[in-house]
Amino acid sequence: MRDLRISVTDRCNFRCVYCMPREVFDAGHEFLPHSAILSFEEIARLARVFAGLGVRKIRLTGGEPLVRKQLHRLVAMLSELPVELTLTTNGSFLARNAAALKAAGLHRVTVSLDTLDDATFRAMNDADYPVAKVIEGIEAAAAAGLAPVKINMVVKRGTNDHDVVAMARRWRG
Repeated sequence: MRDLRISVTDRCNFRCVYCMPREVFDAGHEFLPHSAILSFEEIARLARVFAGLGVRKIRLTGGEPLVRKQLHRLVAMLSELPVELTLTTNGSFLARNAAALKAAGLHRVTVSLDTLDDATFRAMNDADYPVAKVIEGIEAAAAAGLAPVKINMVVKRGTNDHDVVAMARRWRG
């Protein structure tokens, strides 16, 4: 095992129909109390142990990892390890965080984007969040040097399966 995924939070600002559907994760859903989530220092300690055991890539995930305040501080702690440091995000907070994450030592990002069609995207994220803002985040990440920026697309038959070719055209290369 050379890759380690670390979930830094169970919270997310989207309610994607395939991941955190509103029927389950509604306003009354109880997320973990902050006291139950590992501190940055605890995460860094565990990451050092895993790096010592041969892990060569650490991917920060969530929920949505960028809802965790001051995430660039954790990235700076982890950047001291001999690992590739990556982040998977929905892109909603990426434009305002990309430069700080790169400066802290993040190598690259993967962005979850299921379509280029705004209406379909808003329906799938169930948070009325526009696709244009995610694209701004992708462009900011690329400009900051978080490359290669990778795009993940969850394909749902009858929902966004007709968008596969458009996504491949837009993001190839």
